This record gives sequence, structure tokens and C-alpha cells, in this order.
Amino acid sequence: MTEKELRRLRRTELLELLVEQGRIVERLQKEVTALRAKAEERRITIEKAGSIAEASLSLTKIFEDAEEASKLYMENIKRRSEDQDRINALREEESKKRAEQLIMTTAKKCREMEAATAQKCRQMLEAAAKRSGSVPASQNAAGDGAAQGR
Repeated sequence: MTEKELRRLRRTELLELLVEQGRIVERLQKEVTALRAKAEERRITIEKAGSIAEASLSLTKIFEDAEEASKLYMENIKRRSEDQDRINALREEESKKRAEQLIMTTAKKCREMEAATAQKCRQMLEAAAKRSGSVPASQNAAGDGAAQGR
């Protein structure tokens, strides 16, 4: 409406126009409030999306770090296992050599003890023969051979 048309209107018509304008203003204010709320929701959603993206990147970094740590751990375990295998092989070789030495030492001692025991038995037989006045069996066998040869 033009200014000229507004001047021709009566008071009741003007009041009706004012009331209608008030309703329009109120409706527009509600729309503005709703649009502001919607814009705030979108801003929050965008912030959350940014936070989610950042969280996703952080998780990706965490998983990459965990995978790297796992690889290093497995390599370390493998290296330690190989080292332990070498140590065990050396110990086994040393144990075999030591066992062979012990067997040889024991066999030598057994031979020495057997010889000493045989010597002691001969001495005891000779002593017993002297006491009984008979000829020891070792000499008797030599004497028999001499007697048979005559």
C-alpha cells in the first residue's frame, strides 16, 4: 500500500492492519528462531563430524602404532629364539664333550681299579698259600707245566 492509501483508511482498518502485521512479525520471529536452532544443530553436527574425523585419524594412528609395536615385538621374539637356539646348541655340544670325558675317565678308573683288585687278589692268594704251606695256584699251574715238560 502507498502512503496515500494508508491515509484514507479508517482507524479500525488501521488497527486490523497493525494486528495482522504483528501476527506476521511474530510468525517471522518464530521462523527466525527455528532457523537459528537448525543452524546451531548443523554447526554442532559439523563440529561432531570434525571431532569424529579427528577421532578416526587418532584411532588410525593408534592402530598403526600398535601394528608397528607388534611387528617389533615379533622380530624381537624371533631374534631371541634364534639366539637361544644357538646357545642351546653350544650347551649341547659342551655337554656331549663333557659326557665323553667322564666316560673315558670312568673307564680308565674302572680298569685301574680292576687291575688293583686283581693284584690284591693275587697278593691275598699268595699270603693264604704261605700260611697254609701249599703252593699258590698261579705257581702250581706254572709248576705243572714244567713237570709235564720233563
